[in-house]
Amino acid sequence: MAEIKPPNKYFDEVSTLKGYVSAISRWIGSADIQQGTLLGNTWFRGSGQIYDIPLVPGVYREKFTKRAEALRKNNGWKDLERARQHLERLILREFRTVGATFFDPNEVVDVYLTAQHFGVPTRLLDWTMNPLAALFFAVNNEKKHNVDDEVPDGEVFAVEPKAILPEPKPDPKKEGDEVLWGAETIRHAYVSDAIGESFWVKPGKVRPPLIVPLIPDNMPGRIGQQSSAFTLHMHNADSVTVPAGKLAKLKILAAGEAKRKMLNELLRMKINEFTIYNDLDHLSKDLKRMWDL
Repeated sequence: MAEIKPPNKYFDEVSTLKGYVSAISRWIGSADIQQGTLLGNTWFRGSGQIYDIPLVPGVYREKFTKRAEALRKNNGWKDLERARQHLERLILREFRTVGATFFDPNEVVDVYLTAQHFGVPTRLLDWTMNPLAALFFAVNNEKKHNVDDEVPDGEVFAVEPKAILPEPKPDPKKEGDEVLWGAETIRHAYVSDAIGESFWVKPGKVRPPLIVPLIPDNMPGRIGQQSSAFTLHMHNADSVTVPAGKLAKLKILAAGEAKRKMLNELLRMKINEFTIYNDLDHLSKDLKRMWDL
C-alpha cells in the first residue's frame, strides 16, 4: 500500500516547547543525522490528534480506497491499484481542465503540487523541514474544541528523508536519473516521470516504483512559509520500513492545557496562522485569537 510504517513506540512525550526542542535535538543526535544542506536533512510532520492510520497520502486513505474499490468492481478489474490510479487520473483530469485559468495546465508537476495544495487526493504526503511548523500543526487544534470537549493528544513524526529510500548500489551502467541518493527536486526525471503517470503521460523510462522524498521549489505562499517537503508514493510502490532510529514519533501531550501553553509560546515566536498559511483568511483567524473573539 505504499506506506511508510510508523514506529511502534514514541521516542518521547512532551508538554512544553522547551521539552519538544530538547527531544528533537536528542533524536537528531541519536540518529546521527548530518546537517549542513539547505534542502533539509531532517523532516517533520505534525498532527493535532493521534490517528491509528499509516503514513500514506490521500489516494491510499479510506474514502479514496473505497471509491477505487467500487470502480474496480464496476469494471471487472482484479487489481485495486489499477483502479486507484485510474480514479486519481480522472479526478486530476477534471482539476486540470476546469481549473486551467489558475495555473499553466501544460506543466503537470505544477498542476500536481497545486492539486495537493488545495486538498485534492494525490500521491503526495506533506512534511516540513521546520520542526516548529510541525509542532504548530500538532497543537493548533487546541481552540477548535468546545469548552467541555477533551482536547486530544497530538504527535510529531521526524525522519531522515534519505532513509526512506533503499540503499543505492553504485552501478556504472546506470544513468543519473535512474538512481536516487536522497531527497530530490521536481526536476529529477524519477520525480517528473512518476507524476506524469498520474496524467496519462508515458514515462521516459521504466523505473522501480518507490516512495521518493521530494523537495518542491521554494515559492511564495504555503510552500515557502511552511518549508514544505513531500514524500511521493509512486504507483505500485511497496511499503517501507525505515531503518531503526531514522524515523521517530513524539507524543504531544494535551493534559493541563499543555497545548494551549505551547501554542501561546509559538505565537510569541511568530509561528501563527498567518506566518504558516500566508493568506488573509488566516490573518483574520490570528486577529480573532489575539482579541479573544
